[in-house]
Amino acid sequence: MSAHRSVRLTTMAVVLAFAAGATDAFAFLQLLGVFTANMTGNLVLAGLTERSGYSTSIGGILVALVVFVVVLYVAFRAAPNGERRGALIGVLAAATLAQLVVLVIWAASPGTKTMPLIMVSIGLSASAMACQTVVAKRLDGESGVTTTYATGTLTSIMADAADRRQQDLLTRVGVLVALVLGALSGSLLIGVSPTLGAALPVVPAIAGVVLLARLGIASRT
Repeated sequence: MSAHRSVRLTTMAVVLAFAAGATDAFAFLQLLGVFTANMTGNLVLAGLTERSGYSTSIGGILVALVVFVVVLYVAFRAAPNGERRGALIGVLAAATLAQLVVLVIWAASPGTKTMPLIMVSIGLSASAMACQTVVAKRLDGESGVTTTYATGTLTSIMADAADRRQQDLLTRVGVLVALVLGALSGSLLIGVSPTLGAALPVVPAIAGVVLLARLGIASRT
């Protein structure tokens, strides 16, 4: 792999990880305390029946889980292994569109949100993260990282270190840092305005589409 291509893959992984952190921050703080990128977290939350707000959040958790799984399948079918980069660009563009719709919902109704609007926002946010996860998975043969959850990346770092295998440590650590920074940035912006928190994930989503398009161009040169 060329040095330029490696840098582009690393940059894309970091950008998508930032998007995942920002999206989960918005979802957890504004959408009934659920996650839309970290499905492991949702599975744990679904079992914590004694926590405050469980009866309200369980519906959102189920929506996030079901939508995430269904969209994963559809997106994997839409962008099978070996397909041209254009299929992946289309999947990531769909994620960007979903994030934009969430932003429009939040900007158009600045007051208290109705439960249907919240559920639609959860579904759209989970759809965006599922699409992003598919793109990351299709590229992971080249990047070797995940962008929507940290446990797998931490496990890979330690496993390769213990087995003395070569690894792209800079990329993996960069993804973890970006995930945290995305969540931190999202949280701080929500403190200023929830609409800004909804807007933040759109920026790295658009950047990811541009980077993926550039990656496709580079692969044909």
